[in-house]
Amino acid sequence: MKSVDSIRVTRSLFQEGNGGSIPTSTLQLQLKQITNNRALDCYEKWHYLGKTKFIATYNFGVFTDGDLWGCISFGSPNAKVLKGYYTPETQGGWYEIKRFALSDTLPKNSESRVISISIKLLRKITKVVGIITYADSGVGHSGIIYKASGFKYLGLTAPKTDFWSNGKVVQRGKVVGLKGEWKKRSQKHLFIKLFKN
Repeated sequence: MKSVDSIRVTRSLFQEGNGGSIPTSTLQLQLKQITNNRALDCYEKWHYLGKTKFIATYNFGVFTDGDLWGCISFGSPNAKVLKGYYTPETQGGWYEIKRFALSDTLPKNSESRVISISIKLLRKITKVVGIITYADSGVGHSGIIYKASGFKYLGLTAPKTDFWSNGKVVQRGKVVGLKGEWKKRSQKHLFIKLFKN
């Protein structure tokens, strides 16, 4: 199988030279498609979930001269139904931003620029009807970067609980007979962006 670390799609994040209000740098940032494993290395450095595994279909890394400074990953939405938008039968073309993290050393407004360019690149690769994303209130995220990127705010997700045993969330399976406790899960801010194809 061919590695996607080769540059399938690439686009400069910042305009060359004196760009006025758009951030500029002598080291021009580029977005390139990367593997899940390389994205995991990125998230281990800069995402609050660290190297916790996740499922994504497309990953884009943010580079300067071969150095990785952040990533954004897209995949099928975890929510099988989003009322008023899709069902399991109509979910084709819908993507979720699975993870997104950048180094704090990148210029101001890098987040919204990375979101914008990565979506353009994603739409060149595959059909995109809509994108959903979440901001976790439990770690102080409110989704400002998604609002700045033209996403529509749909409110907080429904309250849920997780079963904790031995200091960890029990991800799957039965919890009957396990020692532990149910704890409230932090609610997430839900955002959506629609596209005309």
